[in-house]
Amino acid sequence: MMDDTEKKKDSEAMETPEEKKKPDPNWAHDALQELEDWIESQGIYIRQ
Repeated sequence: MMDDTEKKKDSEAMETPEEKKKPDPNWAHDALQELEDWIESQGIYIRQ
């Protein structure tokens, strides 16, 4: 069973939407780049 300090830690870990950081404006481009790199590491080349 959780004691009071563990409950406080869990409640502090939960963020409200206002407290969440805004995503990096380039997050989609970065994710696409990482995906393309992973695909190439599998031996499939899609870039020209």
